Amino acid sequence: MTRLIGAEWFKLRTTRMYLGLLVAAGGIVVLVTVLQFALGNSSSLTIEGASTVIETEADLRSVLDVSGVAVLFTLVLGATAHAGEHRHHTVATTFLLTPSRSRVVVAKVVAYTVAGAVFGLVVEAAAVVVAVGWLAATGTAIPFGSTVVAGLALGPVATGLAAGFGVGIGAAIPNQLAAVLIAFGWVMVAEQLLSGLVPDVAQWLPFTGAGAAITGQHPEIGAASGVGLFVVYLVAVVAVGIQVTRSRDVV
Repeated sequence: MTRLIGAEWFKLRTTRMYLGLLVAAGGIVVLVTVLQFALGNSSSLTIEGASTVIETEADLRSVLDVSGVAVLFTLVLGATAHAGEHRHHTVATTFLLTPSRSRVVVAKVVAYTVAGAVFGLVVEAAAVVVAVGWLAATGTAIPFGSTVVAGLALGPVATGLAAGFGVGIGAAIPNQLAAVLIAFGWVMVAEQLLSGLVPDVAQWLPFTGAGAAITGQHPEIGAASGVGLFVVYLVAVVAVGIQVTRSRDVV
């Protein structure tokens, strides 16, 4: 299993997708963080979540929460892990080298979960550098306390689990484009609609529920419970992916 996980990390290091998604996510986070500070004092042009004054740890944490955008990127990254092998016709070779298909899927889940967590750390670091640099340049006190640290520590957990969840989707759906669209559509469309139509149900879904709890934004579920709930969803979708992978013909 260690060899398989190492092979997946090698694939990530030698392809441009990981770096490309990381640069894109980092760029968006830097831009949004700058805009929050730049537009925070504007009465005519503001963005949601913009804080006019950073006085408390909660204020700073709300600014740094924009790094949660990385979850969408790692979800998409994970969705390409297995589906991408079908697209590039390497899946047959992979299964010839490792006939146990379930081991291949599990190795991808582990490798991409770790890679997703690293992805989250890098994106958060970009947000922190911009926020701290802005506050220091303007002579504003930096309320960098324990709650901010806790929030930053939980961010990579969410991005890592999202990547693993994406792997499960990609294992169940061999078409890469379809896997990415379904993964993205579930978070941005399905869960958002359910949040408006049946909020009592939506608060227990993987991203608007468990994901929000992990980052401390759920009114009822704590971070630890959020992690546990997300793991349940992760195991379920990976189990489906394994079953589909084992029963599918490879050409």
